[in-house]
Amino acid sequence: MTLTPVYTQKTECQDCYKCIRSCPVKAIRVKDSHAIVMGGRCIACGRCVTHCPSHAKRYRNDIDEVKALLSRKKKVIVSLGPSFISEFPDFTIPSLIAALKKLGFSDISESALGADFVTATMSSLLAKAEADHSSQKLYISSICPTVVEYIKHYMSDYAPYITDISSPLLTHARYLRKVYGNDIGVVFIGPCIAKKREADIWEEIDNVITYRELRKWFDAEGITAKTVGDGSSDPRNTFVPRRASKSELYCIEGGMIEAMHKYNHLTHVKLLSVSGIEGIKETLSGLDVNELDEPLFLELHSCYGSCISGPGNVYKRPLAMRKIDTINFARSADDVLDQKTLRDIPDMTGVLPAYPIKQHTYTDKQINAALNTIGKYSKEEELNCAGCGYETCRHFAAAMLDGIAEKTMCISYMRKIAQKKANALVAAIPSGVVIADKNLDIIDCNKNFATLMGDAALQAYLKNPGMEKTNLSTFCQNIGLFNSVLYKKGIDVIEKDVEEGKKIMHFSVFIIQKGEIVAAVIDDITTPMLQKKQTITQARKVIEKNLSVVQKIAFLLGENAAETESILNSVIKLYEKTDNNV
Repeated sequence: MTLTPVYTQKTECQDCYKCIRSCPVKAIRVKDSHAIVMGGRCIACGRCVTHCPSHAKRYRNDIDEVKALLSRKKKVIVSLGPSFISEFPDFTIPSLIAALKKLGFSDISESALGADFVTATMSSLLAKAEADHSSQKLYISSICPTVVEYIKHYMSDYAPYITDISSPLLTHARYLRKVYGNDIGVVFIGPCIAKKREADIWEEIDNVITYRELRKWFDAEGITAKTVGDGSSDPRNTFVPRRASKSELYCIEGGMIEAMHKYNHLTHVKLLSVSGIEGIKETLSGLDVNELDEPLFLELHSCYGSCISGPGNVYKRPLAMRKIDTINFARSADDVLDQKTLRDIPDMTGVLPAYPIKQHTYTDKQINAALNTIGKYSKEEELNCAGCGYETCRHFAAAMLDGIAEKTMCISYMRKIAQKKANALVAAIPSGVVIADKNLDIIDCNKNFATLMGDAALQAYLKNPGMEKTNLSTFCQNIGLFNSVLYKKGIDVIEKDVEEGKKIMHFSVFIIQKGEIVAAVIDDITTPMLQKKQTITQARKVIEKNLSVVQKIAFLLGENAAETESILNSVIKLYEKTDNNV
């Protein structure tokens, strides 16, 4: 099984399913109400990490492993991602190098150097294909590990078109070992979580940490741009063995293509840059390679805008400014690498291994049967609200059949359950119960309420159980009690014996939502105390039995409390107060 650096901190998971909504491949399994990352399906894009409101989705912290490497190796070199220029605007380049050396790193090198080798190799490959009129018409870049895994896992028909060229990071690590010896340590620092997967696979890369991890490390050591100073006074605070060339643009969309043009002017090759998994899916879906009249090269990035928008970034400046920072920095770089450096080009083969994930296909009969379990029996009941995290109810049904989703994820299903439980309680209480909105239109009531209000009310109830939308004033004389609780400040509960028709009744009127919803429990004044105690007991029993359901609904709807729980607790408190006063 594929290991993923992304995981769930179960104690923090709040059942909101936002991670599922944000995950482009739905690599989340919900089990016992916890959303767990599925290592075999995860492409480590980091979307769930950046979107989780409770920070339950996290990625592996490798700082301790890097510290151990620093203590074990005499020379550990940082492979620094090109997006550093937009992530650390408070540092100069010499001061950032000085800060990294304070942590124990011996030297700092740009991973864009590896990208330069990739640029030169890919540009030459396309130029040769152009000159030879190659039969291969589609070439997909291998620079983004998330994209490689996505295509191999989920769009495997296009996997053969991924170029067998090592990623910029792997290339850079091999180059550094070729220049400085295999005994060195190599640690990548950048915005990418997926590169941790590269370090897990390729022995040439010792460790990977994100900018977020680095900033926490800086904070722990008290390192800032001010504490390290300008750094320019030390001539050793430069990139080794040299600065990269125009491949410093790799961290922005289209950067690879622009850099390739510096090596070869590709006239008869179409070059497209696409970012975002959804955009990649749309670009490739249905593409018939045989219809291409000229070679097509696709520079693909999983993050919108490329690496400057990576999940390991911290410094969230506007995207436009991050792009400008990158372009301005690369403007002063050489167009291409010098021939001496190019002669040290390392082995350029090797792409992340990944295998197609079998997608189960279900019949309409199977999907409909699954939908029936959540109370959806027709197309009209398929709301496609995406509250569960899936785009449609049918996608959710397929996920249930796959065993990675639970019925309780459906908001409409849980609402129906809650409403049934509330209705059952209201009906079971031996007193009269009525709930009304701010206009005093009835939301729900039980038969006992209708009976207390007289024959006309009872007949209306029998025709329309619950008497929804019937105005209280139609049958109740004491609507002033309801208005007092709804609108008067400081009054949440009114207890009063009043005449209602020819009877004396005890009204317990209480607020559920100030200015919006009011409820009342009504008894004939002659009601035995035993009946009130039965009401309390029954209400308690329903709360204890159904509290977990109520709480789940509250989480799903983003509310502070569910109405059912509020009503039940209010009933108990009112009746207990009555008992204590007797």
